[in-house]
Amino acid sequence: MPELDLIPRKQPQQTRSRETMQRVLEEAEALLVEQGVDGFNTNILAERAGVGVRAIYRYFPNKWAILVELVDRSYAREREWVGHLGSLKPGDDWRSATDRMIDRFFAGASASPSYAVLRAACQVSPQLRDVEARNIARFERDVAATLAALGMPADPRRLRVMAQIVIDVSGRLIDLALNADDRAEAELLLGELKRMLHDLLGPHLPG
Repeated sequence: MPELDLIPRKQPQQTRSRETMQRVLEEAEALLVEQGVDGFNTNILAERAGVGVRAIYRYFPNKWAILVELVDRSYAREREWVGHLGSLKPGDDWRSATDRMIDRFFAGASASPSYAVLRAACQVSPQLRDVEARNIARFERDVAATLAALGMPADPRRLRVMAQIVIDVSGRLIDLALNADDRAEAELLLGELKRMLHDLLGPHLPG
């Protein structure tokens, strides 16, 4: 498969252009939810956004560049759901903080129609897999830095592995909770996730 250009051509500078870009991306997200990756089409997107196809290609070289932008925006929202990890410091109640982060993340993901669709798209699309890996690596660095700030011994390899476990296990169980048959099952899954993280991190963190 030839390498695709996945980088936006330029960022809009004028207010009207930024508003157009925002409308295009909002419609792109809705179209992706409705049609999936295979049905995602720039001609349909242009029609729905009320712009010409040339206006879209002025900013994005192809549909995959648009999807990359959507993945990056989704991960930016995820970081907002989690909150500012850097605010945690030694002596803080990290268990309660972890529980709140899980609850906020689940609430945000539940309210986002595109969250699960983009997660699935990253699993099956080579063009998006690297983008997901880049964002996850950033998450892992943030988690590792937070664990170190909370007092975990500063062994870089252990910090990296612990962060990978936290991210991977949390993502998988939150996905299960989002697809649970009812709220009670979702709460059970989230509760078990919280206990797993307490048990995983407890031996390495003070308090």
